[in-house]
Amino acid sequence: MSHQTLYRFASLLILFAFLLGGCGPAATPTPAQEVPKPTEAPVKPVATEPPVPASKYSEAPALAEMVEAGELPPVEERLPANPLIVEAAEVGEYGGTWRMGMRGGTDDVSFYRILGYETLVRWTPAWDSIVPNLAESWEVSDDATEYTFHLRQGVKWSDGESFTADDIDFWFNDVVSNTDLQATMPAWLTSGGKPVKFEKVDEYTIKFTFEVPNGLFLQNLASPDARSLTNVPKHYAVQYHATYVDAAKLEAMLKEGGYTAWKDMFVAKVVQADGGGMGPYNVAGRPTLFAWMVEEPFSGNATQVTLVRNPYYWKVDQNGQQYPYIDKLVYGVYQDIPTMLLKALNGEIDFQMRHFNTLLNKAVLYDNMVTGDYHLFNLKEAGSNTNVIMLNLNHKDPVMREILQNKDFRIGLSYAINRQDIINTVYVTVGKPSQPAAQEGTPFYNEQLATQYIEYDVDKANEYLDKVLPDKNADGIRLRPDGKPMTIVIEIANAFTQQVDTGNLVAKYWNAVGILTEAKSEDRSLMYENKNNYLHDAYIWGGEGGMNPILDPRNFFPNGNESGYAVGWAAWYQNPADPLAIEPPAEIKAMIDKYNEVKAETTFDGQVAKMNELLQMSADFFPCIGISTVPPSYGIAKNNMHNVPDEMINSWSYPTPAPVNPFTFFFK
Repeated sequence: MSHQTLYRFASLLILFAFLLGGCGPAATPTPAQEVPKPTEAPVKPVATEPPVPASKYSEAPALAEMVEAGELPPVEERLPANPLIVEAAEVGEYGGTWRMGMRGGTDDVSFYRILGYETLVRWTPAWDSIVPNLAESWEVSDDATEYTFHLRQGVKWSDGESFTADDIDFWFNDVVSNTDLQATMPAWLTSGGKPVKFEKVDEYTIKFTFEVPNGLFLQNLASPDARSLTNVPKHYAVQYHATYVDAAKLEAMLKEGGYTAWKDMFVAKVVQADGGGMGPYNVAGRPTLFAWMVEEPFSGNATQVTLVRNPYYWKVDQNGQQYPYIDKLVYGVYQDIPTMLLKALNGEIDFQMRHFNTLLNKAVLYDNMVTGDYHLFNLKEAGSNTNVIMLNLNHKDPVMREILQNKDFRIGLSYAINRQDIINTVYVTVGKPSQPAAQEGTPFYNEQLATQYIEYDVDKANEYLDKVLPDKNADGIRLRPDGKPMTIVIEIANAFTQQVDTGNLVAKYWNAVGILTEAKSEDRSLMYENKNNYLHDAYIWGGEGGMNPILDPRNFFPNGNESGYAVGWAAWYQNPADPLAIEPPAEIKAMIDKYNEVKAETTFDGQVAKMNELLQMSADFFPCIGISTVPPSYGIAKNNMHNVPDEMINSWSYPTPAPVNPFTFFFK
């Protein structure tokens, strides 16, 4: 890797370390795995201590018994030539079952955050560097157009088949480049509007080449964006891919499985093109590179999902013990949060940092720690807002579209919200009124973006709304230009109770200024289906990009389908030929051009400068409405579970708790 490139990434990540100082990691990579600092020679990572001798590798007793019985090869043959050594804070012991809770439907991130973060490169636990993972080393050209990765040789899928460049070649050419599976190349694989070129150099070497510099590519590879890249085992996936299956056989498979298209079968059995979805967890024994593999799969009526140790997992601790330490993961599938909370209070959940960990529940969880035999750990939030209200600026109803695209209308709705009341009621007085914005103290903070239109002022709200919808009916409901009552349905995922409570209050405030508003709590899968096809009026989601909006700019300009206020514009940004694409106005095109300039910068200072220009453009456009700054959160862990840090960063870009290495957790 070039000296200039190392400086670029180190500068960014040192900033993270400064901002997020105090996060004590449970397990950190050995010096052999660290990326060199800018003052060191610009070479690939060099070991500072010898690897664990092969003769010292050991394994879980259950696996040793299988080896003895001739059911598995010896551990030395199952590990790669150079297994990744991850130093645990405390050397663990084998055994135990880890119990967690998840929601039904589309809660695949509950798996991903715990075990699915096995990309080419990873964030360190402190989010202060990027370290090798499935890629053992890499080189980047000085102009950030060529990225060459050397894969860790000898890594095997959980069924014993080799993981090689062929798997990534299949992912690139047959999954993300296949328009049946993904309409357009994802934005992180483009630069300057041009898609990346992929080359399989040899069995363990791959190269990505961009026509325009992409200074963010390595960081994107360490983020959830790249989760599909190493999650498609070719030898398994081909049996569900139309290119590799005889047409008659494929038709029979679709009929037998009840699928209408081969894409549906591929997503259900393998993975979504973007890496999300339940595909990796729907099939027992599906080959994986994760620390645990599926035993009892997820299904629509599942009450639990179980995963067991992957005998071919390719990481070891400092004593040569093969990870993971814990034998089995059991996810209870819950349809409501109170039931999950009761399980936690009864001590039947071993580690959890999602769903029931609201501020309103903190007191009861704290009071019950002794009885439940657990403790709380802190989460330092890296988000931009507690709730982002995204009005659908690409609404299919042309009258609604014109109204929602009117900035005065959005300003009026913003003034109508009593944010302090929401903070007091939903967030137990923690936080302050804010629009979605980078956090104070970061080099991306924009005061206008954070503080505009946040006062609760009904007179101002009516003043701005009168500019757009001055007429009202006898009930005081504002009328659209076509004479129909102005109605808005705010869709909210029912798994997130604080957002549901916020949505109900927002509906009350908007009704008070003549907008007939309903807060509709529903399953996340339905909400996402409506949002992805821009069938919604509005929806609420948490704000991302509070620490570094470069990595996740969804709330600041429409960069992907998570920008629910303008999915059609985002589709145009990624591919103007996409059937969902809607050509955006000049203001949005200017933001898109500016973000391309951000990506083309090869220094951190240059990226910050360009991103701040984009954030100012976003402030002037005012794409979505926020509620408040994100308060610190918490999770719970049983007292006998070790290597769990007392504090973690909480971010989707990170993605918590994966970088603190849950495969090092153990019961003592």
